[in-house]
Amino acid sequence: MKVLFLCTGNSCRSQMAEGWLRALGGGAVDAASAGIEAHGKNPRAIAAMAEIGIDISGQQSKIVTDEMLQADLVVTVCGHADEHCPVLPPQVRKVHWPIEDPARAEGDAAAVLARFREIRDEIGQRVRGLLRELQVAVHEPQGQALLVPGAGEWHMSLRVADLAVSTTFYTALLGVAPKDRAARYSTFLVPHLRLNLVLLVNDRGAPLDTYSLYHLGLAVPDKAAVVAAYWRAWALGVEVVKPPRSTWKGTPLHELWLRDPTGYLIEIYARMTAEDLQARPADDRETFLVEGTTGAG
Repeated sequence: MKVLFLCTGNSCRSQMAEGWLRALGGGAVDAASAGIEAHGKNPRAIAAMAEIGIDISGQQSKIVTDEMLQADLVVTVCGHADEHCPVLPPQVRKVHWPIEDPARAEGDAAAVLARFREIRDEIGQRVRGLLRELQVAVHEPQGQALLVPGAGEWHMSLRVADLAVSTTFYTALLGVAPKDRAARYSTFLVPHLRLNLVLLVNDRGAPLDTYSLYHLGLAVPDKAAVVAAYWRAWALGVEVVKPPRSTWKGTPLHELWLRDPTGYLIEIYARMTAEDLQARPADDRETFLVEGTTGAG
């Protein structure tokens, strides 16, 4: 059974519907989504779904194709998509769900996020009803709420007492030679662990206690996932050290810096795409990704 959710930009509603059906259908239904246009994924939609343990950060915003329309059921989730839906093959059934666009919500950040949650829950109920109609068992999500949707790589930087000795030890422990080695650091990339480990010299001579754990990092798929992590952190009251930004110093990244309850720094980052790199500013000035935020956090 193939179900396609169709909306104008494949940004919010259809993305959430696809995520809901994947989670609740337990693999019995092939879920997909697309748009008349492709507007990119909305970070607040990613964040709202992550709150209930459904990770949609890996889904893509895409334009509908003739191949996608070869589904058993097409569900339009906005009026524009319903009115401009491409001609479907005669065997394809179409239904319409008139769902309001949460991206048009007004008010402060709390009010907008609350509206995304309402639409998320409405879509969830509609998907449950669809599964009952299709006589497919409903599998309620069992995962915990996700602070960082789409995490795919573990990054860690450690201060060490003796860089040469530690580099030798971690080379043996991890089974890989350092990718980069300099007077102040050694970098290990360990694909099978999805680990990016950096060893740093203890140039302050400080006791290697909490200072020894310089920061932890999590790689996410793209810029939208970095921004979604910011909204999840904001909703949970997590301290934001540096809000989402595109930075060009060192390795160009989209990044967000948080602080855990102990005081350790957590970096959420996404590597630049080729398109991002083409837009690099001449002065390498950082760009903040959420309106109204600055380097002050």
